[in-house]
Amino acid sequence: MALTKTVVNQSIIRDYEVKKLLAKLFDEGAELNISSPSTSGSSSFESLVVQTTMTGVGGVGGRARFELDTNVALGSWANALKAQIEFGAAGRVNGLGSAFVAEMILSAGCSQGNYAPLELELGLPAGALTGTATAMIYASVYGDAAATFDTNGYILNLAGVTVAGGKVAATGTITNINEVTHGLRVKIAGADYYLLAATAANFNA
Repeated sequence: MALTKTVVNQSIIRDYEVKKLLAKLFDEGAELNISSPSTSGSSSFESLVVQTTMTGVGGVGGRARFELDTNVALGSWANALKAQIEFGAAGRVNGLGSAFVAEMILSAGCSQGNYAPLELELGLPAGALTGTATAMIYASVYGDAAATFDTNGYILNLAGVTVAGGKVAATGTITNINEVTHGLRVKIAGADYYLLAATAANFNA
């Protein structure tokens, strides 16, 4: 089943007979192709909006769920959800482009609890193994021009913070190598390394 629609107003998507569309999805699988002629630089075009409002005190969840289950040996990759953006020969953004964005907006009511725009969970029930290499994050670079990223790219681009003593991006001085007391194991190009860390007291921030 393939649905193709040129969208002039995103309300067209919301006006679909959602129940019939979902029934087709579940029964047959579907491909939904949408194009937009929008030229607005201030209003985001959204091809699909799923909005949930929770009104019950103490409720949990609130998410949309994509689940992949298997009890066989799969091939070279498997994913429950994939986000992809592909730029053509003349395609680009003038600001920031990302395949996936997680955004959280806090309020004055967030006086308790822990908050993070991105949560990663790795479950290991009794008897679980970790295969060849299991990590909380796996990142790779591919393509004929991968060497361009090797030369010009960054592992992390942290914006919106102040670099100074006592800040999340803290400055400081390690006066003795013994002040480095911890390390985080990472794998780079197939080899194990440790990112060294010092406690706040030893960091002299």
